[in-house]
Amino acid sequence: MTDVRTMQGGWIAPYLAVWTQPLREHREQPLDYSAQETSGGLTITTAGATLGTVRNLSQAVVQALHRVKAPGGGEYRHSDPHVPIQYDTAVSANRFYQPLSFTFAQP
Repeated sequence: MTDVRTMQGGWIAPYLAVWTQPLREHREQPLDYSAQETSGGLTITTAGATLGTVRNLSQAVVQALHRVKAPGGGEYRHSDPHVPIQYDTAVSANRFYQPLSFTFAQP
């Protein structure tokens, strides 16, 4: 992402970047329903000027999506890898960011 909004003083404005994987058909479930079924993934990266901003955004995203029932059945689950907040100096303005991974699980 090269063009991000900045606030007064040149600080980066907080934002979310969303990447999805297409939902896909999974293998057939055994009769005892013992297999974990996932149908796709979602990665949301939170970014901001401070550690606190990114931590608060990340917590809000996880609370909004983790194990919330989706229309038609299924739910997103916060999943590995759990990546710590990182600092990016390769872009201007510098920013803190944290990628969050979710899988879509079907009943």
